[in-house]
Amino acid sequence: MPTRNWFKKDALPFKILTEPTHKNVTKWFNNEIGGSDDEELILILQSRGFSMMGTAFYVLWLVQLLIMTIIAIFSDKSNIDLDLLLYSSPLFIIGTALWIYNLITPTKKIVLKRYTGMMTYPSYGFYPHMTLTFTRATVYKSLISGPDATIGGYKLAARNPYNTGVGKGNYDLAPADPEEWWSYFVWYMDQNRPLPPGKSFDPYRDKDFERRKAAGFPKPLYKSNIPTPEATKEQQAERERIGGW
Repeated sequence: MPTRNWFKKDALPFKILTEPTHKNVTKWFNNEIGGSDDEELILILQSRGFSMMGTAFYVLWLVQLLIMTIIAIFSDKSNIDLDLLLYSSPLFIIGTALWIYNLITPTKKIVLKRYTGMMTYPSYGFYPHMTLTFTRATVYKSLISGPDATIGGYKLAARNPYNTGVGKGNYDLAPADPEEWWSYFVWYMDQNRPLPPGKSFDPYRDKDFERRKAAGFPKPLYKSNIPTPEATKEQQAERERIGGW
């Protein structure tokens, strides 16, 4: 079932479109996942991008301050302190503002609940996080503009289906490789398939396998362009024997 279009852009379908590679996606899932319990398997991704931007401005400010200090040492200009203030302060102010913004805004979280089929993702700034059923999400490839209006690639973005206002409920789910990231999310959210690659999920694979086995290995919820085998050959043979796929 495809998601709805946004501004006539083709939304990505609920389908595993391609193999999520280790280089672009699965390497990020080699650590412990956000949370789990007996009833749910929850994947939580956090992003605090503005702190990185703030750090970058601070680094630029320090470099500029160092350069101006060296100039001051070898210069007899009487207004060097004023020059330092004029050239360094804007970077310091911007960096500080970004750090403060990062501290006072809610932590940006993407939460995927595999068994209940719920998805939570944030909007920009102070707009609240949006929680909805996974199949109601509007997810699409968003163009990244490079220098001089050139195409810098695509990122994965989501939109709040309850709000038609531009800029409300929009959030970047991944900064690049949208097909791979979306395929990984769809794979994870298909509770009838085995868990996707990633050491994060290794402690939960056997229990998830037994859950699906007890249900008779029902057919997948979403289609796939790639095979999604079980963790072992023995488990794969059992799924084929019981579930027929």
